[in-house]
Amino acid sequence: MTHDHDCRLPPPINNSANAVSTPDPYPGKVNQQSPIIIRSSARYDMDSSSSKKRHRQENSTVASNAASSVNKKRNTPPSDPLRDVPTSQHYQVSYMHRQTVTHCATSLRHGYVVTGSTDGVVKFWKRTSTSSSSATPAGSAAGGAAAAAIASRGSDRADKAGTARCLEFVKSYSSHVGPILSLCTSRPDGDSAASVGCDGVIKFYDVATFDVSGMIRTNSSVVAGRKCGKFRLGRHAALVEREDLYLLVSTRAPTREEWQNERKEEERLERLRKQKEDDSDDDGPLPQPTPNAETEKDDVADATDRMVPTGSILLFSGTNLSPEPLRVITHHAAPITALAYHSAKGWAVSGDASGVLEVWNVPFSPPSEGGSRNDSSSDYGGTLPFESKLDTDLYALMKKKTYSIDIALSETTRGRGGSGHFAVYSSDRKIRLFSFAGCKLVCIYDERSKVYDKLLSSKSSAMGIDAIEYGKRAALEREMEDAYLLSGGIQTNPSTKCTFSTVTPSSEGTYHQRLHLTFDNTGRYLLLPTIVGVKVINIQTHRVVATVGKGDASSLRFLHLCLCPGDARIDQQMHLARMGGSSAAVNQGGIDEPNDSLLVALAYGKRRFYTFSHRDPLVLEDGGEEVDEQIILARDILNEAPDASDLLEASHLGRSDNDPDSASKLTTASKAVLRTTHGDITVKLFPKETPRTIQNFVGHAQSGYYDNVVFHRIIPGFMIQTGDPLGDGTGG
Repeated sequence: MTHDHDCRLPPPINNSANAVSTPDPYPGKVNQQSPIIIRSSARYDMDSSSSKKRHRQENSTVASNAASSVNKKRNTPPSDPLRDVPTSQHYQVSYMHRQTVTHCATSLRHGYVVTGSTDGVVKFWKRTSTSSSSATPAGSAAGGAAAAAIASRGSDRADKAGTARCLEFVKSYSSHVGPILSLCTSRPDGDSAASVGCDGVIKFYDVATFDVSGMIRTNSSVVAGRKCGKFRLGRHAALVEREDLYLLVSTRAPTREEWQNERKEEERLERLRKQKEDDSDDDGPLPQPTPNAETEKDDVADATDRMVPTGSILLFSGTNLSPEPLRVITHHAAPITALAYHSAKGWAVSGDASGVLEVWNVPFSPPSEGGSRNDSSSDYGGTLPFESKLDTDLYALMKKKTYSIDIALSETTRGRGGSGHFAVYSSDRKIRLFSFAGCKLVCIYDERSKVYDKLLSSKSSAMGIDAIEYGKRAALEREMEDAYLLSGGIQTNPSTKCTFSTVTPSSEGTYHQRLHLTFDNTGRYLLLPTIVGVKVINIQTHRVVATVGKGDASSLRFLHLCLCPGDARIDQQMHLARMGGSSAAVNQGGIDEPNDSLLVALAYGKRRFYTFSHRDPLVLEDGGEEVDEQIILARDILNEAPDASDLLEASHLGRSDNDPDSASKLTTASKAVLRTTHGDITVKLFPKETPRTIQNFVGHAQSGYYDNVVFHRIIPGFMIQTGDPLGDGTGG
């Protein structure tokens, strides 16, 4: 695949006077001085012969047929560094939930994708080949008879257009009453999955059989254990598969209403305590009761009524399914805002609202007899990557008065023998790249809005969008900030320093969405959702080598990324049966064919999830410019009953089941002629870029709405305006 321009990052900026001019691809020397700070405004260079040559040399996206043939014969790693990272500018296919999609996870071993939405529904999808020759219909039983008919028509269009489906619907569960807090698959193999709901229920799934394997019912969002106390289930979780199955779940901060109710309850208990003391002072001190079973029971009840410490992380067992956590891990003093697990080393990386980052060993064993469950010791598992936390850069966010909202781990760096890296997306819109070797800060990527403002004002801007388009995207970014999506779903009172949760079960669907970045399976590339699409950054050279979804970024703000590398696991016998028993139906794949890697992306406020592959459905192989309308229609699968917005979206290209010819008349027009008393005016139309506007305009024109309408506004040398049947600009 070729790119429109070279998306290189500039040479890193080093504040030290003794810094070398050429950046070290690994941060050993840089860490001794200052971290690299890279701003988005310098990432997009203009089309130059030298930059294009360097881009082709470092990051060619498609290997030659001869090199691919040799690699397959010798069973050696492919020469294409982006083989497992789809880099197409348009998504290939999208599927629906009934409500806003908030979570996505994948199982690499079994080839499944698991998605969740705000109505508590969890869906399993089986990966299929991305080749159109092996596409198979994928329906959904959740949408009723009407949705099934619509899905059938969508499947017919997809088959007619030759568009691969990439995923096949398998099963759907109404797992929770209300939104899903967290959804994850087990590390490192992905044999199990778990979902945590606002209803206080934790469900475990066997991915191989796509079935529910267990459930922990905590009865409410605030549950009381027998010994650990009350806790609120949070939005961050990690599923660990060792000898047994374990689930790490964060606790969340209270909402303002919950905090006020707790303060009232504390005041009530304090009044009762003082009243009891006053009554005892009238008759002298009461005799102290002797310890017995009843007093010990009261002590346990008092301990149970208390909340667990702020910032606690709960460790549940997915084997015995006990509602009581094995441990309450208290490394943080503020609410947890991010959590990730390093399966190779047994480390957990977590961040809180105060800006503190922690790297710690997970204590999988239960506490010893007489030991406390509130254990913050790090003497478990392997050796941590540092001797003293003061020697690390884990306080970098706290120094800048910001905090993490997402953490992505790269467990290994092939060919380097290191422990990998981890990237932290912080509330100040900066992405900080750390190395596990000493937990040192390597690089900072700046994604603040003012950086893009400066880029847009630059004459050498290569963003490829104009001021109006950028203004629309910037407005959407501000809307995301209002939904607390870019603050991790929390809000801190600057005067009292109290942190409150802004997400409740009754919040809108967009409030439950989360931003998530990810690494590829080689640990070399970081995939980052931004305002211009999904940037693929080479963390060794600190260059943007590709921008995924750039063509769809005008209408979709991608948030949550889930990378599915490698080829899909296809049952050839079942595929033969579906295709009528023809051996030619099985796609063996040519030696020059790309693999079936997928990138599943969730978008802000959408109840669809979008699947990218190495094949761009809107780019013709023969180099033509006209794209078949059926291909555009086939991308969005109507596997659920559509609402009003979906029907409008379905009709914006003139989709009509009764009169298919009317669609082409409305949507394929590329120009219009205005016949006036002073001559003809030819207007160019853009049905692909603005289909709804063009359909509206062409529909009015064909119905005679604009006939004999005057130009009610004329400014010489600037503009003329018409279209108002009243002739004064107040109608139309």
